[in-house]
Amino acid sequence: MEPLEGIRIVELTTNVAAPFGTMMLADQGADVIRIEPVDSADPARAVGALRNGVTSYYLSLNRNKRAIAVDLKDPRVRPLMEDLLRSADVFVHNTRPGVVERLNFGYDDVHALNPNLIYVSLTGFGPDGPGSKRRVYDLVIQGVSGMARSQSGENGPEMVKNIVCDKVAAVTAAQAISSALFARERGKVAGHHVELTMLEANLNFLWPDGFWNNSFVGEFEEKPLLSDFISTLQTNDGHITMFVVGDHEFEGACEVFDSPDLLKDPRFITVADRFSNGQALMDEFKKHTLNFATDDLITQMEDAQVPCAKINDFDDVINDPRITHRGSIIEYDHPVGGRVRQPRPAAIFDGEVSGVRLHAPGKGEHTDEVFTELGVSAKALTELRKAGVLG
Repeated sequence: MEPLEGIRIVELTTNVAAPFGTMMLADQGADVIRIEPVDSADPARAVGALRNGVTSYYLSLNRNKRAIAVDLKDPRVRPLMEDLLRSADVFVHNTRPGVVERLNFGYDDVHALNPNLIYVSLTGFGPDGPGSKRRVYDLVIQGVSGMARSQSGENGPEMVKNIVCDKVAAVTAAQAISSALFARERGKVAGHHVELTMLEANLNFLWPDGFWNNSFVGEFEEKPLLSDFISTLQTNDGHITMFVVGDHEFEGACEVFDSPDLLKDPRFITVADRFSNGQALMDEFKKHTLNFATDDLITQMEDAQVPCAKINDFDDVINDPRITHRGSIIEYDHPVGGRVRQPRPAAIFDGEVSGVRLHAPGKGEHTDEVFTELGVSAKALTELRKAGVLG
């Protein structure tokens, strides 16, 4: 089942935060049409592992989409874009404030064309105010939001070595677009403007555990953050991760480690005690894990009902039986990039797995197809292409 079949999303986006979010909606059946300039390309096309001029990064952000290439500054393209936007349910952009307005594709312009269209703006810090005009990438948001602080270790704050803030913003955008479409479907609202910022998406993501010492106003009892003591544990041939919350989990770990004394340690008696002394508890565990081989320790901990896992290398992930059993990673053929491996769409609707209908498109791959569907003649498209305003 493709729950968003029949929904058309037009996106003027680059990089990750917006394209990754719209790809989730494309995976669920939406007709997502990317807009790229004639004379340049999305930087994502140049990043990541490379084969035949195609990057794995771009492929993993843009499957199940179509792509057009147009010169939005040229007035001859304006009628085509107006027809496209009239046919759309959603328009998404992640340009800096003022860019789409200068192109006459701001909210008021587009709303006048299509009053039922949901208009989505995803920016770093918002349409105005401090930082609004600056370029923003994932690492900027990691710094401002507290994400880097939450990774602090012996050498001070550290960046998450993954573009997590981009992807948090993407998931937030996909959820907001779905809610906006649902509200429109129920007749609660017609077309409207949905504003999102990367900073606010990540504040919400971080807050429950990262900011629990900043949540009460006034006096309160401060507690160590999870990030202050969560870490990997070394074995004699690798690393694991494990964590205990409930009493039965703690008792299981103590049994495996043959450490009954820890059960009586006043620092670890209750759940609250163990969280308050998390670093000390992890230090105790680390004294024991070095005495075990990874697989043996995991087997014993799982038998004792202790949540744990081996730290997988990348190849281990692909071959992990929990992944292969679910068919979580799929393979398919890209016409230029060749055989491709990716996670399948995560959501399964009514027992039906969503697949890859369309490979990630080449730049302008569907320009003629999209505008022909809207009634533009082949002759007109040829003339516009000769003029250099279509790709």
